Amino acid sequence: MSLSLTGFQPSSQATSARSLSGETVFGLIVAAAIFAGLLWLPVILRDPDTLWHITVGDWILAHHAVPVLDTFSYTAAGKPWMAHEWLSEVALAVAYNAAGWDGLMMLTAAAAACAIGFVAFYVRRRVRLDFAVLLILLTVGCAGPGLLSRPHVIALPLVALWTIGLVSARAGRHPPSLLLLPAMTLWANLHGGFLLGLVLAAALGTEAVLDADGDRRAAVQSWGLFILGAVAAAAITPMGIQTLLFPFRLMSMRNLYQILEWKPTDFSHLDGITVSILVALYLGLTGTLRLPKFRVLLMAGLVFSTMQHVRNVQLFGILVPLLIADPLGKALPPRFLTKFMVPQWIPLGLAAAAAVVSLAFRIGLPLERSDEGAYASEALASVPADLRAKPVFNEYGFGGLLIFNGIKPFIDGRADLYGDEFLETYLSIVRSKGDLLNGVLCRYGVEWTMFGPNTDVPALMDRTPGWHRIYTDKVAVIHVRDDQSTPPVCQDP
Repeated sequence: MSLSLTGFQPSSQATSARSLSGETVFGLIVAAAIFAGLLWLPVILRDPDTLWHITVGDWILAHHAVPVLDTFSYTAAGKPWMAHEWLSEVALAVAYNAAGWDGLMMLTAAAAACAIGFVAFYVRRRVRLDFAVLLILLTVGCAGPGLLSRPHVIALPLVALWTIGLVSARAGRHPPSLLLLPAMTLWANLHGGFLLGLVLAAALGTEAVLDADGDRRAAVQSWGLFILGAVAAAAITPMGIQTLLFPFRLMSMRNLYQILEWKPTDFSHLDGITVSILVALYLGLTGTLRLPKFRVLLMAGLVFSTMQHVRNVQLFGILVPLLIADPLGKALPPRFLTKFMVPQWIPLGLAAAAAVVSLAFRIGLPLERSDEGAYASEALASVPADLRAKPVFNEYGFGGLLIFNGIKPFIDGRADLYGDEFLETYLSIVRSKGDLLNGVLCRYGVEWTMFGPNTDVPALMDRTPGWHRIYTDKVAVIHVRDDQSTPPVCQDP
């Protein structure tokens, strides 16, 4: 059997025992290419939260329990805290302990490859090859910038599988199989984004009821049973019902949008999400793509979610191709662009070889991290051991590095732990409001500070009496209090 790399091959075509289907080959090629490519991109390690996730995972492995109180910071020590991504954190810790930074890259690359490979398999099953390639390119364009060694990427294969199960059920005009529910339990233990899966189930269930030609009552009962089962499955975590409430508490934080990953998306330049929306508009306005009315509303909701938070762009890239694949495939006429035929083992073999070679080089040439972004090993090494045990006032992004090195930070990436009031005070200081700085330094007994040179705090510290710099480079600036033998004298407000 041969695979046409540019033509249309109906998904119902029978395959021999010795040959894979066209959609399977396409999915494997895409997955292998993604895996091979990501192993050469150390940028996937740039997120500072990766470091505290590893530390939490180590804590869980050491204590055989999930933490319920904060033990990693000094400003929120003993405060209730929900480690809702505990299973991802264990996976990150195991990968790092087994193979260091290379282990994290391999884990991240494998998760991303599986997720995008699943999407590729499904869209190729529904649409002809040229449009399947287009959809996957848009998926990569949207998902690529968010591919980091963090729990949300580890959960991406579950996002794809869950959505495929739902859209396949809609395409077949039957309710999803209850065998899909364990995927929701796994997702809920990996990442808080599981709530999106429940929303998708409710949305497509509503679509099924509205589109039911016959017995709507039966559609309500079958989809309703599945949705109730999904909610129950999501609660099977160490936190129980609190797992379901956590996403709502997090999203209700008024200062959340001030954090980089929660900022609104910038549509002023041409990137993956902008191109995807323009392509969707073209397909819709030309009449090429016709969706059920309720699915149009769902698509509009996904577009709006990307406008709210940049982190939702990745989910948009995974979900939208799956949501439009079946209607798009029905609208596109089957045609051949060329008669050039290639045996399917050639592209598959090349992609597999690239993945194997990349993996071999990644293992044989271990990654050495250089200081950049929020990774400031040289700056931290300049801090004396006795000073490390004393209270620090640090930049939000450096919190993960401090926790990773056994230092309790002032603040870190767990915004839900610190709350709105604390976060607002921190943000006010980093915006050059020096009137709050002295109060924080005194209240928490701060003995040293660590901020990036491009922030306003180093300049504020330079003007603060009783403080001086001990280290400066392109990544971090460290100040210490002049006289650490006596406690600071706090002035009344």
